[in-house]
Amino acid sequence: MKSLRRRKEKRQPDSAVQENQPKPKTKDIPVIKVEVIDDTVKFFDAKGFLKKRLVVVKEIPVYEITVIENFGNELSVTWKDVTHTFFMKGKAEAFGKLRDEVNRMLEEHQKSLENNEKATLRRNELLGVINASIGIIDLSFDVLIGLQAKRINWQQVEDRSNGFGENLSFTGQTMPPLNLDFSNVSTAIKRQVPKETSKEAYNILKTIYEYFNGLSLNDDLKDYRPNLQNAKAVILAYYTLNDLLLGKAVGDKENKKENSQLETVLQNLANETNFKVNIDELKGNIDKMGLESDRESIIEESRGIFKEQLKQL
Repeated sequence: MKSLRRRKEKRQPDSAVQENQPKPKTKDIPVIKVEVIDDTVKFFDAKGFLKKRLVVVKEIPVYEITVIENFGNELSVTWKDVTHTFFMKGKAEAFGKLRDEVNRMLEEHQKSLENNEKATLRRNELLGVINASIGIIDLSFDVLIGLQAKRINWQQVEDRSNGFGENLSFTGQTMPPLNLDFSNVSTAIKRQVPKETSKEAYNILKTIYEYFNGLSLNDDLKDYRPNLQNAKAVILAYYTLNDLLLGKAVGDKENKKENSQLETVLQNLANETNFKVNIDELKGNIDKMGLESDRESIIEESRGIFKEQLKQL
């Protein structure tokens, strides 16, 4: 019984036996030339009368190679779980150069895959925080614009502020966290204190602006769109647009500086991304904002012109 137990203890599961088995290995394939062409390693040998004609005896896609090693005149390449071995008379350095080239290509390919994966995640997180922030920017400026009426309609201001909802808490894997507390502005609106309400709305806008302005460009994926620099430009442009709308509500007539800034930022975005706002249409729409009765529809239309292009990022 003891010997039987020992035999049972020593017996390995089938999976372990399979793992310990050596990978299939082909016989040495003689070659006289190796070359990487179109991301494929091609092995050549001489054939025909007097062996003057080079023919391809084996082709292996570079990015499907899992292991490549060389020992003098012998090269081993593992592809699809099979190790292929090649032998070359003389010119042993050719195998060494090939090994280095393939390993370099595999390393660069792996980095590219990792960057693409990170870029996809970054893009999704960036668009998410941009869209969430733009919604909050709208509500904050709506509160400020509502405070400019000769007689403040506090019920309307409160109805708009209800859109803030719960406090915003964003945590990303490639982006820094963004946290916004809306309780102070809600309390100020309920108390119907214009100065305090204005201050709290500005604090929300300040937090969002500083978040995007503080994004580190050292961590930017500049070759991908949208990147952090693009996000900063989008937020700056949207702040400028709403600032122009607020100025119209206040009655400001001098807005050349804001118009110029908006035009510059939008033009830069158009040059770098697919975000292409019709600047003349946008400015013309803003200029129509005059009578208080037209205010809401013009604000909505102006923002809509801008937001439509967010889909192109």
